[in-house]
Amino acid sequence: MTTETSGEPRAGASTAALAGMTVLEDGGGIAASYAGKLLADLGADVIKVEVPGGDEVRRLSPFPKDEPRRERSGLHLFLDTNKRSVTLDLESAAGRRMYRGLARRCGTVITSRHIAEQRSLGLTWEDLSVDAPEFNQVTITVFGIGTQREGWRAESLIASLASGISYRIGDPDRAPLGLPYDAPQFQGGIHAAIAALLARRATREDGLGQHAWLSIVDIISNVMAGAGVATFVFTGQSRGRAGTHMNAFYPWQVTPVKDGYYEVITMVDRQWSRFLELMGDPEWQHDERLQNRWLAFQHSEDLDAFWHPWMKERTKAELMELFGENHISFQPVHTIGEVAESEHLRAREFWTEIAHPEFEEPVRLPGAPYKLSESPWMIRRRAPLLGEHTAEVLSEVGVAKSELARLRRSAII
Repeated sequence: MTTETSGEPRAGASTAALAGMTVLEDGGGIAASYAGKLLADLGADVIKVEVPGGDEVRRLSPFPKDEPRRERSGLHLFLDTNKRSVTLDLESAAGRRMYRGLARRCGTVITSRHIAEQRSLGLTWEDLSVDAPEFNQVTITVFGIGTQREGWRAESLIASLASGISYRIGDPDRAPLGLPYDAPQFQGGIHAAIAALLARRATREDGLGQHAWLSIVDIISNVMAGAGVATFVFTGQSRGRAGTHMNAFYPWQVTPVKDGYYEVITMVDRQWSRFLELMGDPEWQHDERLQNRWLAFQHSEDLDAFWHPWMKERTKAELMELFGENHISFQPVHTIGEVAESEHLRAREFWTEIAHPEFEEPVRLPGAPYKLSESPWMIRRRAPLLGEHTAEVLSEVGVAKSELARLRRSAII
């Protein structure tokens, strides 16, 4: 799929699942941007408010040839599809006045702006909902609002550490690791989009708006660290880091092979038997430590030496064929390059090509994370240039051309 370089919407937008919903996205960063993208790609009119110098996302890598330019950030090109960009200087009274007008017109704001900054600017939900009882706001920050840490500023690594998930990631004899690729921020964005839809649904029922304030630490603790917390609650024990091994039945682990890494899972006894048959029914299968495979992981360092050499002699492709034919659970560990060329993703039509005035050739980006049969996901417009739609959007709320010119001269827009 290729969009128009003009940034104008493509035909068919009216069939989108969220057509008719208007959202103001504010605050910068990945979480709010991803929430806005999820809604915009399903048809919502998402207006992204940026400071005159541009949203934080525009300054995040990757960049072609590692040359930072605010219109060429890979994250911006991905996260800001289907949005309209408006620049406003919120340090000015005029900028804040126009923000309030836009927020009330949209009816829903998704923001990652720090609560202290919201208060100093007079842009909290309490401020914006005055005389607007149906107004909804979603605030997404690392620690949320209403605790002793609401004033803390933090990013993805802090969320990983504070949620407890990092305690489970990495090798047992090394320091814990954080979730990669800003996964906590993306999880925050998913939940912020859900919260916006739930608030909108509730407003349709009772006519009242509300403030949903989300904590990324809470989200990661709930979604990703739940099993670890549950284990502690029920047993009083904390599961630590197991590296490439699972502290469950044996073998369930990621092991090195000839051309990379491979996950082996033999929870069912018949899978274990077939695995042994593939290796020629070796004598070591009778080792006393393997007779209870739910406890054998305690001896994995010694037991791995029995069968890892057999794995290292074979490629991922060879093992896929062998394991598939014998119905043994498996998964090759894909490199990022292999993901980019994945037959599965190609068959799902996952990738999309987007034309952009900053690039001579269309840019290939990830597409829809889901499929809807009757109201399909669609890229209706490319990621906007900074402030590309400022005049268009402000004119929709009654700002005259002469006023726009004055605001531009004053660097407010």
